[in-house]
Amino acid sequence: MTADTFTDSTAFLASKGAAGLPHPGGTLLEHLRRVAARLKDWGAPEEVQLAGLCHAAYGTDGFDHPLLGLADRAALAEVIGAPAEALVYLYASCDRAATYPALRFADRFTGRTVDPSDTELRAFMLITAANEIDVARHNADIRTEHAAALHAFFARNRDLLPPVAWEAVKETFAVRIASLDHLVLTVADIPRAIAFYRDALGMEPVTFGDGRHALVFGSSKINLHQAGHEIRPHALHPVPGSADLCLITHSPLDQVAAHLTASGVLIEEGPVPRTGALGPITSLYVRDPDHNLIEISTYD
Repeated sequence: MTADTFTDSTAFLASKGAAGLPHPGGTLLEHLRRVAARLKDWGAPEEVQLAGLCHAAYGTDGFDHPLLGLADRAALAEVIGAPAEALVYLYASCDRAATYPALRFADRFTGRTVDPSDTELRAFMLITAANEIDVARHNADIRTEHAAALHAFFARNRDLLPPVAWEAVKETFAVRIASLDHLVLTVADIPRAIAFYRDALGMEPVTFGDGRHALVFGSSKINLHQAGHEIRPHALHPVPGSADLCLITHSPLDQVAAHLTASGVLIEEGPVPRTGALGPITSLYVRDPDHNLIEISTYD
């Protein structure tokens, strides 16, 4: 949108009291400006940016503080244009309880069902995403209470969102695992397992808690459980030899292979090309004393 259009629209909203209404993150006007800025960052068309800036002009199903009555639609259209105003009305009129489950639009002002075009639905979803993300990022309680339902709603309709918006939705509402901290191996003989992982793979044995044993490498570790004496809670069927691990090394694989051979460890397969979590890898395969399959890999 042009600077003049944005300035005029913002001034219009301020004249209707938007700068004096409290809202998560400050005032309603501050929230509206952030929503419009996010839509711009996402590459939304000008009319969608303007609709995002003015999306609460008639109030919403979640924010019952209208700046204008529906009799004043022409006044808003004069400022932001008819296409943008139509999107503001669409957003404001949404009966969320009736609409969200299957995205079958219900107008809360008229009680009628409506059939928005694909373009209108995409605009509605984009404004909804920008709005809910801003609210959630400025109010932790709202985020906690509504994150699961909002993520499910956006996930059901992700085809209507551009990738950049979907990534922002996931970042805000999804549970995201950052890394693997540790895993558990059930072994037949803990001292034998420690000797293998220490001598063949260079892991550091440690004890913790009430005499428990683990193997540390990098920022991760492997906890060792003695078969028949597993720590609860544990896997449903913890048995030795049921694991398949891929371990990343920064040592050259020919050096790794030579070290394994010198340690009396049979290389079952490799070096062979494989695919790791971050891209192509080259791997060697060996077995530990419990016959777990151990893949030792370098990124190509």
